[in-house]
Amino acid sequence: MNRKMDREGHQSLAGRSALITGGARNIGLAIAKEMASRGVTVAIADSCHDLETVPYALASADQLARAVDELTRLEGRAIGMLCDVRDEGQVQETVDRVIQEFGHLDILVNNAGVGSLYPIQELTEKAWNEVVDVCLKGTFLCSKFAVPPMIRQRTGRIINIASVAGLRGLGFSAHYCAAKHGVIGLTRALAVELADHGIQVLAVCPGTVESPSLQGLASQVGLEVNPYEHFSQRHLLKDRRITPRDIAEAVCWLASGECRCLTGTILTVDAGWTAQ
Repeated sequence: MNRKMDREGHQSLAGRSALITGGARNIGLAIAKEMASRGVTVAIADSCHDLETVPYALASADQLARAVDELTRLEGRAIGMLCDVRDEGQVQETVDRVIQEFGHLDILVNNAGVGSLYPIQELTEKAWNEVVDVCLKGTFLCSKFAVPPMIRQRTGRIINIASVAGLRGLGFSAHYCAAKHGVIGLTRALAVELADHGIQVLAVCPGTVESPSLQGLASQVGLEVNPYEHFSQRHLLKDRRITPRDIAEAVCWLASGECRCLTGTILTVDAGWTAQ
């Protein structure tokens, strides 16, 4: 069978549309750029407000606007929307607008997520809720509203950004580990539920990824060493750092025709962390 290939030899994503949450910066923006460069029409959504118990600044409205400008310069069409994925009404409005603007929704990337570090005896209900609601409830709500148009199309990909923390226990991270284990469970459950509708549900589990948020996490627990080196010490591949683009390329591969027979798959991009 002759499948259309893009300029780098990948099976083409051209003509598809995608919604990427947490898309204003870091991993979300890298995914959006990689998709746009491959001909995907992209919508990025971000809440653009900080959370009380998260020890680093989240994306701003200015960053969201600049991200849309960057994406439109990649010869594609892009829109940006404010959306708090914890809010059911905002999520429904966001998905509805994507359908209105693009006519279809082919790929949902549930990337929005936050983290913080607390020993269990100091973990407040608010800190628990802020992490679990963004990471897990947000993935549930976005999937809930993306599924009906995908069912009508008889096709679609839902790609969830989980974490090594969804496969391992990590200290000072009970809430984050619980949320990311939940994302993996949700991925597998939806893969079973939606297979008869032609919808594939997959997850990517990054290890430690280069990000400005690492400094905030390090400061929260008083680390004085390089935060990437500290948080990545279990990586086996010591000669390379995981970048947002590494995650973006994995997501685009899962979204491509090369993965037409995958569903319920959990792909680790962790420099070997979970091999141990």
